[in-house]
Amino acid sequence: MKIKASFFTKICFVLFVIAAPAGQSVLADDSQEKYVALPPANGLDEENNQAMVNSYGVPFLEGTLPIEERGTTRVDLGGNQVKRIFLLGMTYNKPRPWSHPRDSSMRFFVGDELGKIRLDYADGSTQTFPLVLGEGIWWGLLFYENPEPFPTDARLREALTNSLRLYPPAPVEDGNYVAVIIPRPVPIVSITLEAPLLKHGVPVFNGITIESAENNKIAGAVDLPHGSLSPEFEKFAGEKSLRPLGEDEAAARSRLEDLKYALYTSDENFKGQVTAEMPPGYSGPQVSFQGNIFAGILANAFHYNLQDMLAKVDDTGMYHTSTEGALSGGGYNGFGTFRTNASTYYDTSWSRDMGRSLQELAEFGYTNKVARCADYCLRMARLWEEDPTLKINGVVIPRHWCRMINQPIKDQCYENDGHALTTLSLYKLWQRLPNRDEWLRSRWVDVKGAGDWILWQFDHPEISGAANGVLHTTGESAAGGERSLYADYVCMEALQGLAQMADSIGETASAAQWRERAGKMRAAIESQYVVTDPKYGRTWTLDHAGWPDRVTMLGPLIFPADYRGFAPEDDDPALRPVNEATYQRFIDTHHPLGFYGTAMGYGQGFVTQSALLLDRMKDATQMLDWTAKQIYDPRFGCYIVPEGCQIDPTSGRFWFRTGDLGNGVQEAEIMKALRIMIGVDDTQPDRLQFYPRMPYDWNEMAVEKYPVLFEHSGKMEAAFLRYKLERSAEGMSLEIAADKDFGPVVMRLGPFEKQPEASDIRVNGQNPTGALVEHSGDSWWVKFTTSIGTIE
Repeated sequence: MKIKASFFTKICFVLFVIAAPAGQSVLADDSQEKYVALPPANGLDEENNQAMVNSYGVPFLEGTLPIEERGTTRVDLGGNQVKRIFLLGMTYNKPRPWSHPRDSSMRFFVGDELGKIRLDYADGSTQTFPLVLGEGIWWGLLFYENPEPFPTDARLREALTNSLRLYPPAPVEDGNYVAVIIPRPVPIVSITLEAPLLKHGVPVFNGITIESAENNKIAGAVDLPHGSLSPEFEKFAGEKSLRPLGEDEAAARSRLEDLKYALYTSDENFKGQVTAEMPPGYSGPQVSFQGNIFAGILANAFHYNLQDMLAKVDDTGMYHTSTEGALSGGGYNGFGTFRTNASTYYDTSWSRDMGRSLQELAEFGYTNKVARCADYCLRMARLWEEDPTLKINGVVIPRHWCRMINQPIKDQCYENDGHALTTLSLYKLWQRLPNRDEWLRSRWVDVKGAGDWILWQFDHPEISGAANGVLHTTGESAAGGERSLYADYVCMEALQGLAQMADSIGETASAAQWRERAGKMRAAIESQYVVTDPKYGRTWTLDHAGWPDRVTMLGPLIFPADYRGFAPEDDDPALRPVNEATYQRFIDTHHPLGFYGTAMGYGQGFVTQSALLLDRMKDATQMLDWTAKQIYDPRFGCYIVPEGCQIDPTSGRFWFRTGDLGNGVQEAEIMKALRIMIGVDDTQPDRLQFYPRMPYDWNEMAVEKYPVLFEHSGKMEAAFLRYKLERSAEGMSLEIAADKDFGPVVMRLGPFEKQPEASDIRVNGQNPTGALVEHSGDSWWVKFTTSIGTIE
């Protein structure tokens, strides 16, 4: 039997009475057993085919007893004396915590109290049994559906067995556990079930059976067949009944602490170093980071995630949002275990994930794969013009990209952030193609459609909902609302990139239209989304801010790195104070400093990129350490970025991964953060820059075979760069070269905690001339111009 409680509203409840003559054990002599079902508050309902179920020899009857979230419900026992109470279910219905990462009422960790059972005795005394997660209550179907690593992890099995007072201490197919209460030898007036006051959701009871020490006196009881306890359960019942409040507290806490260390990741798992690794068949750029274990983890993560992103584009050009065969940590409702071979989003191409992943793949030189996927994208965009079922208000909608481009749905039509990110991936590809004019001319109708979709929305506000100079955006980036700063800003950037493409082949009319609209959007963005915070001054509004932590407000800070460059001055100068204030507000209201991984991409990735671009290197150092800790668990040895993480809100000592490994946008945003940190900036190929930002707890960053796009004599060329940047007590030393001569390149090295001398920098064995010492963010830097020559 599996009975689900409706979300937040009820507890499934059944009460059985096993009665026998006074002084006789109903379990010792089956001939004396009498099973009696006590009707729940709403009475037995024969029309609903209430049935008996036998669990390990204990009979339970189906029924329900409503309970409100954070409420109580009371069952009258009529003063019967009870030997034992058996409870079926002992699980919890909880809300999805995705949109409330800072609300501890939506987050659940071992040791949390998730309700109580109170016995009221006839002598006026009471007895309370706390339902502590990991002891008196546990995850039901979630555990069964996501059992790993329980079958292979002896430490976890032992810790759960020692701590859990439910039977069996293992995943069960129907999600129901059985608990036992041994009350005092005093008649019981009532049982009260209490939902927790500090948590959302409700405990779930799918049945209660009572072994009575006297003849049944409960009015309305119904006779039912009896059963016989299994020997294993009889042994459990005698040894591991639910613990009354105040008894065995210290030992219970110790057992729960052991379970936390066995189930979750903690700093205990990060000792020593990791071995440098690359996935089989890897042939991309190579990186090496030194200084602590987290540096080594991120170097390995760079190689594994780049390879994983590449594998998401198949031979047909389709982009798969999830990695084939990837494991999942139970979605956003996970609790620390996982299941293998989930492939959660493998069959769909989410535009947001695809657009960000393709941009990174293009940056790292994988133009063949990106070009193949670009043609797939252009084919999918046409579905809106070819499929008559996709008309809106009877109107054919122009080609574009919605949320899932291979499965277009009308109510996902206006996911403008995904459309713009995919458009920018075309721009990144176009920049790097050796035959880019030919490529663009042959696809101009489709590429033009990407820009004209944004214009169309403004020209048809009665259909699109665009208003006040900004777009109507649906989906997660708008928090399910009506508009999104993030989507509007990236659409503006996409139009600027498209205008460059149009100019390159003489399509100046389109270029002018797109630039004009981008200019209008820039003005509207500032007027519509900037508010005055009483503490921080002019900041980006939190209204309509989507995703965990409402990080879409960081979009205007991080997008310029895709289109303009990595230097602090490459941002929009007029918006710089707004971005800085918004970042500070975010940092001040999130703890612990450095952890933002409820979603790893549009969370940890966004904030880490922001800190790097603002030169807040003390912040960025902690963020990168946390990034490594969330990606990698030394117990399992996997370097693929998870969809998200949850952290213990009370201490921050424990965390676990959620969602699927290799979720496209999550790993792409982490790769972008690492790319910014590495600092090879060819965003504008006619103006190469080198802006590495080495975390304070590292002493070396090095790259080999790193692709660079640069302009030479009016033509685009591709080259490979290598460098090694070392930090020591004497300063910083850089060895850098390429397989082609780049000529003069603006460079900046750092960070330094204290103001350095220009002589503290050496490049290829020499002190660079004309070096300037400057302060930016929370650190000092040395800036200069020098030539990058060919590798000898």
